[in-house]
Amino acid sequence: MQTARRKEQGLLEAVMAALTGRQGPQGKPAADRRFAIRINVNIEAELVDQGRRHCTVMLTNLSITGCRFETDHPLRMHAPVTLTIDGVAPIHGEIVWAEGHLFGCHFVEALSPTICNRIIRTLRERQERR
Repeated sequence: MQTARRKEQGLLEAVMAALTGRQGPQGKPAADRRFAIRINVNIEAELVDQGRRHCTVMLTNLSITGCRFETDHPLRMHAPVTLTIDGVAPIHGEIVWAEGHLFGCHFVEALSPTICNRIIRTLRERQERR
């Protein structure tokens, strides 16, 4: 089952590369290998780190494979984390980069289009309430 998911993810990345015209050889930095389209967001989420400490973070961009968020909470590289966004099941990931109060998180499993749509719908509903 894991192999099927890897193949599906590889196919999805190839399609995204074709659509965006981006290439990503394995020898390049992670930022240069990204194929998933990232959308800028401004969503509060709850984060639980490996020490089971809870904190609120602000997601600033999101893709099916990961996100960028801001927090004052200190996090270690490669630390496993769990993000919770209203209306969405917990998302498990790993910290892959850090720059000051900004962090990059790679999701253990790519988000389905259904989950992405739910997150975007939640964001729109919050904006409409303002």
